[in-house]
Amino acid sequence: MSKGAGGSAATPVMQQYLAAKEGQKDALLFFRMGDFYELFFEDAVIAARALDLTLTARNKGAQDAIPMAGVPHHAASSYIQRLLEQGFKVAICEQMADPSKVKGIVPREVVRVVTPGIVFDEAGLAARENHYLVAIEGEGARGPFGLAALDMTTGELVACEASDLASAVAELVRLDPREVLVAPSAAEVVVAFAQARPRAVVRREREGFDDDEASALLDAVLGAGEARAGCASAIARRAAARCVQTARACEAGRPLPIARIASYELGETLLLDDATQAHLELVRTMDGSDHGALLGQIDATKTAAGARLLRRRLLAPRTSVPQIRRRLDAVELFVTQPGLRAELRTRLGNVSDLERLAVKFAFDRAAPRDFVATRASLGELPAIVAELERCRDPIAREALGGEIDLCTDLHALLARAVSDDPPARASDGGVIREGFDAALDEARTLMKDGQRVIVDLETRLRESASIPSLKLRYTRVFGWYMEVTRSHVDKAPKEWRRKQTISTGERFTCDDLDTLADKLAHAEEKSATREAELLARLVKELAVHVDRLRVVAARLAEWDVASALAEIAHKGDFARPDVDDSLDLEIEDGRHPVVEKLAAAGRFVPNDVELSAAREATDLARAEKKRLWLVTGPNMAGKSTLMRQVALIVILAQMGSFVPARRARVGVVDRVLTRVGASDNLSRGESTFMVEMKETANVLRRATRRSLVVLDEIGRGTSTYDGLSIAWSVAEHLHDVVGCRTLFATHYHELTELAATHAGCENWSVSAREHQGDIVFLHKLQRGAASRSYGVACARLAGLPEIVLARARVILGELERGAALPSGGRASMRARSREGRPQLDMFDADARSAMPEDGSHAAKHPALEMLRAVDIDRLTPLEALQLLANLRNMSTADS
Repeated sequence: MSKGAGGSAATPVMQQYLAAKEGQKDALLFFRMGDFYELFFEDAVIAARALDLTLTARNKGAQDAIPMAGVPHHAASSYIQRLLEQGFKVAICEQMADPSKVKGIVPREVVRVVTPGIVFDEAGLAARENHYLVAIEGEGARGPFGLAALDMTTGELVACEASDLASAVAELVRLDPREVLVAPSAAEVVVAFAQARPRAVVRREREGFDDDEASALLDAVLGAGEARAGCASAIARRAAARCVQTARACEAGRPLPIARIASYELGETLLLDDATQAHLELVRTMDGSDHGALLGQIDATKTAAGARLLRRRLLAPRTSVPQIRRRLDAVELFVTQPGLRAELRTRLGNVSDLERLAVKFAFDRAAPRDFVATRASLGELPAIVAELERCRDPIAREALGGEIDLCTDLHALLARAVSDDPPARASDGGVIREGFDAALDEARTLMKDGQRVIVDLETRLRESASIPSLKLRYTRVFGWYMEVTRSHVDKAPKEWRRKQTISTGERFTCDDLDTLADKLAHAEEKSATREAELLARLVKELAVHVDRLRVVAARLAEWDVASALAEIAHKGDFARPDVDDSLDLEIEDGRHPVVEKLAAAGRFVPNDVELSAAREATDLARAEKKRLWLVTGPNMAGKSTLMRQVALIVILAQMGSFVPARRARVGVVDRVLTRVGASDNLSRGESTFMVEMKETANVLRRATRRSLVVLDEIGRGTSTYDGLSIAWSVAEHLHDVVGCRTLFATHYHELTELAATHAGCENWSVSAREHQGDIVFLHKLQRGAASRSYGVACARLAGLPEIVLARARVILGELERGAALPSGGRASMRARSREGRPQLDMFDADARSAMPEDGSHAAKHPALEMLRAVDIDRLTPLEALQLLANLRNMSTADS
């Protein structure tokens, strides 16, 4: 910024700009100049490129020209939001006085700073999601790590300690922050988190906190002793202090609406890492869409705060059985009382986002219509509470949380003070209700009915002086005056003061007229000033009760979530799960909550699952349960859907929701770990197989006996022997070493032999039938391994040309009989016949000589075999010609 230090930069305005910029070196400075926010020097160059603005110059053409760009002040919010989305920080420097009333340079100050993690403009906020700024502290690469998350729109500050890097990254992913502040001691997290969330805004901080500095900073905001009382972990307090420090710097000295710091243990929640969230499509699908994700199917909440709470619960289900059961009690109340549920949901539909409205009052950023929204929301409380009091069940009432503050005083204040239909901007006037303040009413009366007031005064003066011809008149030179004709001048009272003599009489004034004239002249200004004073007083009074409003908002959000989940349970025929501390998992007629909704009516086939990680068989039923299911079956038969639905049912149960099943018993799971689907990460040089192996390694490292593991098709991305070996070893490790509840889907039929040597393993398959060359998926689980994969039939469904399918059938038939590859080489491993009998080893050089002598499996000419395999009715003319060419080549190949 040294360019132009003299000349243009030496003007008073530019000196003012440079002084403001000195304190905001890491931000783009929006400098208010009249109707525009201007940017100068490097800020202008950056903003012009990021916002596609025209880059001009101050003192253009001169040697000391300064780069300059600007945006209209009335449209600034949209430009600022675009900068935030690109990761920039923006400082707003406002004019602190009316330029028309100031002599000389208008005073300017930086009034606030906005970052991707701290923003209040509704255009940059998702109403149904938290907007977190997260800070992370560390003690080296191995941890531990402290995390804190601050949502300035709601005043929520939470903190926790993670024991290792993987746990820290998983928690970061769950919080889904808009911005992450990384301390120098936690630099290792940057790379790991950037891989999981490559578009996240991550800032490396230069300075660290010690424990005493962190506690002192938090106590200054929360109150003496509150930091250690609210969070026992010193490293978590340091992270919280970094969040608070950033927020204070952004708010230019305003008190922060943070009532307390809430600490939590990662072990209190069911842990869902990034891969699990993605594979199960909890909040968004694999392609990034909200439609088709679990959250979109279960979110029937009526309020924004309720939607945010539901999202948090889905991504952090509980592991405490009593807490889970209390949540289920609340849901059950609304399931069993549909009238109460319907009335509550209707009332909640009229409730605005009290949680964020309260913070607006605290920061003096409330718009006129925010007062109306708050009043309307509080006005629903008595009716809501009256409805809930109809419930006499003590367990349900405890689950609902007991008494609630009706805030009748705040509602009454807003009812008296705020008009029913205020304008969008306070500067337009008309926010304060008529009758609330006498001085304001008088000023408004003068503004609206000034002529009538003049006529009333004229009548009074005429009658009191007995001068019927008296008139009140106004000129720009003399202002208001009384005009009396010559014939009545002698009747003018002594207290009247002569103002001017004219040819037809005299002009007078008096105290009443002067007072009224002054009021008329300043009525609009006085009205605006008085209304601004009353609004400021109203906001200040509401700000005192921010904590009350947030407590009410939190309670309404809980009722909203419970009633919404009850609505979903009612419409989807969900059942209340039995959640306990066992290691069992029993699901009867379980369904996938998303696939069932998107499938045609009546097409979804439910299935039963019984798993148990308990190793001591206390009874016969327990002895029959297995901890590892090997699931086989053709593609498209529903293996992945089955395994995902089991994981989703567990997550729903532990978040406190009813589940899509006839009956479910869920022994609490500490974490759900998945490896599903095929994907690569070419940007990091990782193939599909490498991604698969990394995810599998994470599963094996993190799984405990209480975990639920879902693995789909391990080892597909490498050679058959390698893949089978890895899959066998992984399954064996989960069974023998970890001992957790596991669903393992595979196309390696050889892997089903594992059940013969491992007592806790059992084979299951998803059934399908082949009919006249077509495959029919039954989607029903059955005990035992699948006899075949129906791969060619599935390829037919996918639309492969009939000539390709016919050749595939020929080759498959040869391989199933133990023949060599078409090239004459040997196949890679043992196969199974359609009847399930072991086939000849194709590595055996004497395979052909071992064929039966009766010729039942004698080699036949490939051209004849292909003719038998082809479905002529499905051939296109072009494919028929290609087939003819192939047959000719085959017939002459041996000649």
